[in-house]
Amino acid sequence: MSKSICIVFNKAPYGSQAGRELLDIALMAAAFEMPITAVFVGQGIYQLLNNQQPDILNIKNHSATFKALPLYDIEQILVEQSSLQQLNLKRNDLLAIDELQLVANDVIKAKIAQSDFVLTL
Repeated sequence: MSKSICIVFNKAPYGSQAGRELLDIALMAAAFEMPITAVFVGQGIYQLLNNQQPDILNIKNHSATFKALPLYDIEQILVEQSSLQQLNLKRNDLLAIDELQLVANDVIKAKIAQSDFVLTL
């Protein structure tokens, strides 16, 4: 049986390479058919914002790649609802990903606790 991985995105997308690196790890692990959950909390929710334009800062835009997560069988994409509210964002401010779920912090804590590996940068 495969080990499960929970990848926690908790940093804004363009202040560091953390989001891009975690995304690469998620896609790579999916190639090995490992059950993966992507969790977005705090400023990590900014990874999923619509209409990002980092190219004006000469930074490559990796946000559209998050739309590919379901294509890699990463179908548990959890966004902490209270963080979304604290950032004054709504569901329609985020990328259109059908599998994206707004959940309570308790659901995220439980998912992290039951995962074999938890990755965050």
